[in-house]
Amino acid sequence: MSPFFAAIFLHALCLANAVNDIDFTTVYDWDKFDFAWPSGANSSNNGQIFNPNYVHPRYMAVFGERLFISLDLKNEVPATLVWLPKSGTSTAPKLNPFPSWNFHIKYRKECDTIKVANGITADPDGRLWVLDEGFYGCPSKLWVFDLNNNDTTDRVHQFPDTVVSHSTSKRSLRDVVIDKTTDDYLAYITDSESENIIVYSRKNDKSWAVKTPGKKWDSLDLSPNNREARQLYLTERSYDYQLYSVSVSELKNEGGSAAPKLIGKWREYPYRLVIDKANILYAAFNYKKYLSKWNISEPFREQRVHEAGRLDCSWPFTFALDVDDTLWITERNESGGVLRHKLFKAAVGARPYLLTALPTP
Repeated sequence: MSPFFAAIFLHALCLANAVNDIDFTTVYDWDKFDFAWPSGANSSNNGQIFNPNYVHPRYMAVFGERLFISLDLKNEVPATLVWLPKSGTSTAPKLNPFPSWNFHIKYRKECDTIKVANGITADPDGRLWVLDEGFYGCPSKLWVFDLNNNDTTDRVHQFPDTVVSHSTSKRSLRDVVIDKTTDDYLAYITDSESENIIVYSRKNDKSWAVKTPGKKWDSLDLSPNNREARQLYLTERSYDYQLYSVSVSELKNEGGSAAPKLIGKWREYPYRLVIDKANILYAAFNYKKYLSKWNISEPFREQRVHEAGRLDCSWPFTFALDVDDTLWITERNESGGVLRHKLFKAAVGARPYLLTALPTP
């Protein structure tokens, strides 16, 4: 066997051996989603047009005893951000709008409500960060909710037009990740319609754009604090399926530019990235029934880590890590004309990057 074909064979063998090497446990199994409607109400008498087939999980965050899930924007779905308990129910729970029904009003004039929740993440101090794309003429925002204080609004930042376009056709905010520094929280955000990485400082309540000429970005995540030079990993918004990294030090230069470094190329297009404290990056792909992983401490090599049975969906999975070394993952199965959703969990032996200790100054 030639060296070339031997390398291909060994790489394929590694992929095969890696599939389903995480022991997932089923937590919930839904044949049909429903909402926790206000007391005495349901979808018909609450003035809502609701079709459970249109409920599609996109992003996930975990804090305490709750899972938070953002949903694809559909007229048939009354809320774009929901929560459900991690445990304690014998049957699949109903979806609870977060933080309340009052934040999910779809009329044009209601710009003080959540319009389209895309990326979401929780920080160690119990805040939920929600990236709101905006809609119905409402600009994009970054919401911060205090989960330890009855889910009250801690901060809401409307992006200036100079940072994120107020024109719906010229923006597409995709994902957000949080960087805890010694004296601040910084949010890094992708906008797949601009050649920028968006940065927000909670301390100064200020946002700015860092230019990446010729590159547009979709999914992202951040390397753990235990690495010497923290890197932001990004998927390029293109058909090349390429993965890049950029030093976070380059993102603190307001109005400046950054030079992302090419890391490798995925086999398919990844829409979701998560990195744990053991330097393992997990990725999910459009219309693919598997997850992949890569150890960011090593040369780039994609390995399949979980494969479902039959799926037919653009975003079949979403996932997040919690402080108990657990990877939570939803699975959407549209095959055979029957729609089902499942929630799994697995102990993967690593906490998310944000909940590790900060390096000593």
